[in-house]
Amino acid sequence: MILRLLLLLAAVLLWVFWPTATPLKAPLGSKTASCDQVILWRLDSIDPAFGLSPEQALPLIQNAASRWNQALGKEVLRYDPQQGFPIRFVFDARQQQQLEQLMLERNLHRYDDRIADQQQDFERQLAEFQQDKSAFEQKDQQLAADISLFNAKAQQADPGAAALLGREQAELLSRQKEHALEAEQLDALSEKLQDRQQQLNNTIADRNALIPQQQASGLAEVGLLEQRGANRTMTIFAYKDDHHLTLTLLHEFGHALGIDHLADNSSIMFSQLNGSQQDLTSADIQAWRQQCVQAGQR
Repeated sequence: MILRLLLLLAAVLLWVFWPTATPLKAPLGSKTASCDQVILWRLDSIDPAFGLSPEQALPLIQNAASRWNQALGKEVLRYDPQQGFPIRFVFDARQQQQLEQLMLERNLHRYDDRIADQQQDFERQLAEFQQDKSAFEQKDQQLAADISLFNAKAQQADPGAAALLGREQAELLSRQKEHALEAEQLDALSEKLQDRQQQLNNTIADRNALIPQQQASGLAEVGLLEQRGANRTMTIFAYKDDHHLTLTLLHEFGHALGIDHLADNSSIMFSQLNGSQQDLTSADIQAWRQQCVQAGQR
């Protein structure tokens, strides 16, 4: 009887103090790869300050999603106005910075075009000047040689050759006058070239004066993809134009697909927008495939 009571008491104690299994929780912010599923998205809201209508924004978003689908050879992103994760346009100071940067780039581009035209014109005139100067120097050398030869002949000539020497001397004097006139024209052309060079330098100085003395240490974040488990939210803070908005959408869709930043600055998934980015690259596609393989191994 006592043994039965002890065994019953031991069983009760084991039941009370035996540790229960705790279910594992996915960490906040963990990514869900879209290797075997389609991620749904929708246009949620647009701040009126953007001056962008849903009819204008939706085709741009659809275009960015279609590029990923085409590049990956399967549908991984689909528009669903009811169930899709929200894409929001939130206007803030970054948009004004983007507009100011765009205006600066346009002004610099105009200056660069003007500088290129001035440089081309200056180089053309300089080449002509150098040709004229080379021809003048050859004439100068020939005239000096002819004068030296004339002086030698004049010293050795007899009185009967005076008339012939007189005509030759008159010809040399005429050539000297023409030569002096050409020298004046070259001097005038040289001064004109110096003025053109100064104008070019002034244009370059004006162009460089547009650039802020202190450049920003990094580009402001213009898009953000927040993800908690399978729940995603995309926010667009700023863009310069449709092209840059499309690049930002491609980048944030890449994050929605589970891709991190890449080191190649020409890839869409590089950490910052830059002039090298035009479309999805093989590095972007390979990064998606790689994270799919890693997700399958977990």
